[in-house]
Amino acid sequence: MTEEHSNASVLWQKARDLIRKKVPDHVYMQWFAAIVPIRMEDRKIILGVPDDLFASWLTDNYQDYLCEGLEEAAGGEIAFDFETGHQADYPKDDLPREKSNPVQISWEDEDAGEIKVKPLRQENAPNCLPSYTFDNFIVGEENRYAYSAALTAAQNPGQFNPLYIYGSTGMGKTHLLQAVANAVYKNNPNTVVRYVTCETFLNSYLDSLRTHSTFKSHFEFRNHFREVDLLLIDDVHQLGGKDQIQEEFFNTFNTLYNAGKQIILTSDKQPSEIRGLEARLVSRFESGVTTQITSPTTFETRLSILQSEQKDQLVKLSPDVIHYVAERISSSIRTLKGALMRLVAYSSMLGRPVPMDEAEGILADMLDKEAETRKVSIDRIQQVVAEYFNLRVTDLTGSKRPKNIAEPRMMAMYFARELTEFSLVDIGNAFGGRNHATVLHAVSQVKTMCEKDDTFRRNMTAVKRKIQG
Repeated sequence: MTEEHSNASVLWQKARDLIRKKVPDHVYMQWFAAIVPIRMEDRKIILGVPDDLFASWLTDNYQDYLCEGLEEAAGGEIAFDFETGHQADYPKDDLPREKSNPVQISWEDEDAGEIKVKPLRQENAPNCLPSYTFDNFIVGEENRYAYSAALTAAQNPGQFNPLYIYGSTGMGKTHLLQAVANAVYKNNPNTVVRYVTCETFLNSYLDSLRTHSTFKSHFEFRNHFREVDLLLIDDVHQLGGKDQIQEEFFNTFNTLYNAGKQIILTSDKQPSEIRGLEARLVSRFESGVTTQITSPTTFETRLSILQSEQKDQLVKLSPDVIHYVAERISSSIRTLKGALMRLVAYSSMLGRPVPMDEAEGILADMLDKEAETRKVSIDRIQQVVAEYFNLRVTDLTGSKRPKNIAEPRMMAMYFARELTEFSLVDIGNAFGGRNHATVLHAVSQVKTMCEKDDTFRRNMTAVKRKIQG
């Protein structure tokens, strides 16, 4: 433990005890007990928190308690700042304890009258959250293949190489990436696992050339990223347009790939869609397994995610509120968890459960944004369905009824009913003047076919993704 960390631990322990006397127990346990002292920087303490949302809530609602507690503990003015990506280890049913490295006692030198204390090995990979595991990753139709590919990469490194996972922000890519790192490291702690964001890779590269605060030479930087068994880079799309770093990354990639080391990358785009990415890197990224993660399309998946999150939260929401959130929030996993955290925070602050009518008001702005993302037109639905099945829009609106047209037509009617606010009559008119009973029959048939036909269900998922994408 460095002196900076030791000083931070002592200060925070004093401040935390003072804060506990001023806030309700449930508020303390939910928010302050989860803070981890990281280090001192002059007259500023860096406090570790799980994520940006957590830090934002603390700042907006409990900044006065933090300031008062820290200043009283320090005996004068002191600043604080948050660093995300940290979780406190404390028993849920006991008083919080200072986060520290667990130790084991070695009696090897007992005869000499000495006892050696050695730190126990942590089971999470360096720079990875211990909570990001395969066990608590909720698998659904939208991420099943990505999950399977990542699990294979963890169990048999090098089989899928490189593994490239892409999708919009907040879909669980980082969770899956760190789950691989944690699984490999736990299985064999001697494995050299290196997980970083692309921004960190870029900053490390620049540091090795200019400031030398972390790497004393460029040679040391290269060894750091090339002498590994598993390299995981998050948000690799940030390489776009940066020619110099692309050259370095290309050489690092080749070194590891030729040595049979596992490489896993995540991005918000497919390799070919990253603007300013050299063709040779596009080719390298596409040479292995590429898989996509999309928004949680099914209610069951979203409900499972929320229920999993609630297991580790001290404040519990009622089942009807949890179901409401799962029904109304579908744009991303991050937004889904954000909605849950907001409700938990309000419940914690009020010291009582949040009823349904209040939950709707608390989430009003998020629900408005969700509604905006869901707005699609019947024209768009018809166009996407027609393109997916190599048909013309006039085939969907016409009178022909062969199976290769009838099924896509019913699918399009189903999506028009589910994703728009148009009436049955309006939808029928948009499909060549059909009546409302025909639309209802199409909706019913599609639901039945989804239950019985796996291929049809997969096509439904793919089409919906394109409509909303």
